[in-house]
Amino acid sequence: MGALLDHVRSYYEALNTGDPERIASYFTPDAIHYYTRMAPHRGAQAIGEHTQTAVERLGGRWHVENGIEEGDQACIEWTMTWRDPRSGEPRLDRGTEWFRFRDGRIAEVRAYFHSNQKNRSGDLMGFDHAGRGYTVLESGEADGIPGESTAPRR
Repeated sequence: MGALLDHVRSYYEALNTGDPERIASYFTPDAIHYYTRMAPHRGAQAIGEHTQTAVERLGGRWHVENGIEEGDQACIEWTMTWRDPRSGEPRLDRGTEWFRFRDGRIAEVRAYFHSNQKNRSGDLMGFDHAGRGYTVLESGEADGIPGESTAPRR
C-alpha cells in the first residue's frame, strides 16, 4: 500500500470516531467533497461536521474494501453500515471514492454511490460480496436482493 492509501485508510479510521476536528485534519482547508445524492461539502471543517452528524444520528461505520493509487490520486471501494433512524433497521451502502491530494492532504473527494428501493444497499447485483471478503450485514444478505450472497460473514 502506498502513502496515499495509507492516508485514506487512516482518514476512514477517523471517520468512525465522528470527531470533526480529527476528520478535518486529513483535508486541505479548501477541500471539496462531492456526492451523487446531495450538494457538496466545502471546506475541511464542513466535511468533518457532516461526518459527526452521520456517526451520531445513524451510527455510521465506514470500511475500506479495496484501493489503488497513482500520482496525486487514490480510489477506493467502501462500505458504510448504519441504522435507519426511522425503523432502527441495519443498513448498508456501497460506493467508490476518488481522492485528489495536494501537499499531502485530501483536496477533493468525488463519492459515487447509489441506493433506491429496488437496490437499497447499492450492491453489485449477483456479486458474491461475502465470499470475496467484503463487509456484509449480519444476515449475509442485503435486504433480500436477488443474487446476493448468503455466504457466512468472514
